[in-house]
Amino acid sequence: MPPVERPVQIPVAGVELPGMLYLPEADAGARPAVLLCDAFADERKAACLAMVRLARALAARGFPVLRFDYRGCGDGPGDFRDATVSTRLEDIAVAAECLKAEAGRSRLALGGMRLGAALAARAAQGRADVCALVLLEPIADGRAYVDGQVRRKLVRQMMTAGRAAGHEEADAVDLDGYALGRTALGELRELGLAGARFEGPVLIVQVSFNEAVRRETEAARAALQAGGARTDLITLVLPPFWSRIDLVDTDALDDAVGRWLQDAAAQ
Repeated sequence: MPPVERPVQIPVAGVELPGMLYLPEADAGARPAVLLCDAFADERKAACLAMVRLARALAARGFPVLRFDYRGCGDGPGDFRDATVSTRLEDIAVAAECLKAEAGRSRLALGGMRLGAALAARAAQGRADVCALVLLEPIADGRAYVDGQVRRKLVRQMMTAGRAAGHEEADAVDLDGYALGRTALGELRELGLAGARFEGPVLIVQVSFNEAVRRETEAARAALQAGGARTDLITLVLPPFWSRIDLVDTDALDDAVGRWLQDAAAQ
């Protein structure tokens, strides 16, 4: 039988975040519930289908799963420019409690895509109920990530307008088409995996056109190991689906994450 899917509303800071809950038909040994944390801006949109498929695949293996929208993101209430690292971490914490209550589980695995992976690693710190992390193409260095987004915006301006004009307001910065508040930008620059403290098992998934481990992936693994994590690395030869508009078959991702989580849950 396919998993049961139903929408949920997650109350936080006087508003409600929309989420989708994926519940397995049968109890598979009280496996931990899995909270999936989305990527940032356009990467979130491009990776949306892959994240839905991953949620369904994990639920089919017996893991309750919750996907949700942060405040100011997707269908979440509020303005994108007001959403910061701090508000996203608060949203994750509240969504985690909602998932445990809805699924009737006491243990959690936090998973995330790109920026969501860095947020998941930060959110796991100090939580005794988090037993595992699944980090898909994690952002290890927030400053480098922001600089890359700025360069992308300038290149796009050169291609469309013939010059890189940039665009800034008194209280916001245009980050490749997304207005980001100054506080949010500062927090985003400071976000990363350096200093992350988590002593449980962590799966890092690299998605690339070849199996060579990239420098960014090595940096993420080194940072997590320095924080006490027991890391496993899987390299998948797939197109970078978070930066494309075409369909990508991510069955290999679903299978790899599902198998690893089953093993981690059994430990």
